[in-house]
Amino acid sequence: MDAEQLELSYPEATLFDDNEFDRLFVSAPKPTVPDDYTSEVRPANGEALQYTINKAHAYAVIDTLMEAYLNNAYPYNLDSTRVPQDPRHMPKTLALGTRDHAMLLFNTCYYMRGGIKSNDAFKRMSALYDDVPELFDCQTAQLFDEATIVQLLTEHGLGFQQTVAQEWLENSRRLQERFDGDPRKIFDGVDNYEQSLSLVRNKKGEGFVGFQKKMTSMILYFLMDGGLIDLFNFPPPVDLHVMRVSIDNEMIDFGNTPHGTNLYTDQMADALRQLYFKYGEEKGVDPLQLCNAVWMLSEALCGDSPGNVTLEPLGRKTRKGRLTHLIPQLVSIDDPAQRKAYRDSCGGCPIQETCEYNVPGKPYYVGANLIIRGRRLRFPMDVRVDNVQPTLF
Repeated sequence: MDAEQLELSYPEATLFDDNEFDRLFVSAPKPTVPDDYTSEVRPANGEALQYTINKAHAYAVIDTLMEAYLNNAYPYNLDSTRVPQDPRHMPKTLALGTRDHAMLLFNTCYYMRGGIKSNDAFKRMSALYDDVPELFDCQTAQLFDEATIVQLLTEHGLGFQQTVAQEWLENSRRLQERFDGDPRKIFDGVDNYEQSLSLVRNKKGEGFVGFQKKMTSMILYFLMDGGLIDLFNFPPPVDLHVMRVSIDNEMIDFGNTPHGTNLYTDQMADALRQLYFKYGEEKGVDPLQLCNAVWMLSEALCGDSPGNVTLEPLGRKTRKGRLTHLIPQLVSIDDPAQRKAYRDSCGGCPIQETCEYNVPGKPYYVGANLIIRGRRLRFPMDVRVDNVQPTLF
């Protein structure tokens, strides 16, 4: 509305002269980064990362976690604490136990690599299946062109469209040629992780594009959980959640490595795979339950801990990978919102007594930097976690 319209609306009095009216319209301030901004991620110094696995301590922490999971304690008893393939996230039109079921799980692995919450990714893939089931059949999928798949992924809120479309088409071809278009047949006669890795891992044209060690564990987890292949021991998919729980609780120790150093290396991830694999082997633990206990805890709680919150002052649309401006939230025990967040995350965590560090998710997902932000500040617990809503499943 301009000044002339105001005068027409109120003919008996002029509310503002033109100069006063112009001053009413002030543009929202543009998001800015502090002048003294310095990334919390330390530049690489070229030195090899040193670490030690604290096996006895790690086993004790995992024991506590498994006990909480098996007893359906907090946060596992929350309705919102769900695995991605929860029955409530499945397609309405899908027949469970079928080749289509296996194909949905196989294709959903493309979105288990970060950039989107796993539960959201599964729901959106389920919607895509309900709308275009032909895309989940290896023979008919190859009749789609790349541009069409890109469009369908975009319409269903799924990112990395170009990369995923290319992988989708190539892996559909490989699956059809080698395993009759059925992911279950990859594991016919297979009874161990190493053999699985040799069949799934993309290497010199073998295996499947986009699948390495983590995704091998991911497809094993999905197919075993769905009752589509036989159960055997395998390491959990070593993602942010597994690494965060392990680092926070000093299962792996980095000695005098300065906080802010990128701790991710393939060798470090392999060390954690070995730790969890051996735990499952020596303790006789169901590998699906072990995966769930670790992943669900971090996904449900750790990101909301005040020390793990990361601000993005310029917004998501300006992201530039490792050059993205990310700022740690200033932690304050006097902030009521942070006190509530702490109560609902760390306050009810079954392993909070051994949790020492903050390992934020956003630097990892945005810039591929796995860092310790600092020691976790313990808030006074003025309110206990109780009266939580149990899950239906």
